[in-house]
Amino acid sequence: MFLARKQRLHRVKTALRARMSVRGASPQPVLIEEISSAGLDFLCDHGAQCRIMPEGRKVPGPVFGVYVDMVFALPNSPRELHTRCRVLFCHRLSQDSYRFGCEFHQLDDTARKILEDFVREAL
Repeated sequence: MFLARKQRLHRVKTALRARMSVRGASPQPVLIEEISSAGLDFLCDHGAQCRIMPEGRKVPGPVFGVYVDMVFALPNSPRELHTRCRVLFCHRLSQDSYRFGCEFHQLDDTARKILEDFVREAL
């Protein structure tokens, strides 16, 4: 389960625009709604949800073995962060709105430090 949810790590509510790609496809815009030092939750539309979910599995719920690449910049940071995230769950919010929870799978030390500083300052 998402580490931030299980241990209740400090999560920061955000409205960060990001670019998400799945399996090398063209990046598409998503909105990061919450972020912690362990992962993030993002919102997307039905088209993105269909690309993220495994073949034959389009129903929201736990997700296994799916990774997405995310690119985003934190406020007051000149550097874009590039990370691979492991998708853990999908919740349907409305007809064309979905929320995905992810944990960071690949995040370099510099990016992790920038992220930890952002979360600490936001609290």
